[in-house]
Amino acid sequence: MVSFLFLDFDGVLHPQYDGEPTPKEVCFCHLPRFEAVMRRYPGVQIVISSTWRQQFGMLQLRAFFSTDIARRIVGITPTYPADGPPRMHIREWEILQWLKQHHASNKQWVALDDSQGDFRDYRHRVVFCQPWEGLSEHRAVQLSKALQGTRL
Repeated sequence: MVSFLFLDFDGVLHPQYDGEPTPKEVCFCHLPRFEAVMRRYPGVQIVISSTWRQQFGMLQLRAFFSTDIARRIVGITPTYPADGPPRMHIREWEILQWLKQHHASNKQWVALDDSQGDFRDYRHRVVFCQPWEGLSEHRAVQLSKALQGTRL
């Protein structure tokens, strides 16, 4: 059974705009679809892995979501140290660090992300969205299957 979902925002909950700010009218346009999937899996807790965690605190991050989903947001991943050695697969490292810090390394998890280059050894646990599209209907079906544990 999947315990945690690690959630990215840009390229997932709304399309990615190549370093440009997301237009207000598009921001979080896929949130209703995401929340609908998550409501079918009430035992899955959410950890924010998006870079938005570097700009907003937990209360602000939770405020983007409906109350029932916001209650399930249990944390944010640590940020890879700026003075650390250059490395790829940073998002994967951050997720593994969070699991280690919370004594949850043995728990099943899934990530919802658009950055394929940020994962290496655990790509099979990631539902990858197309950055310019975000969480499409097709990806929502994939997420649901992953949360059921049928594609891990």
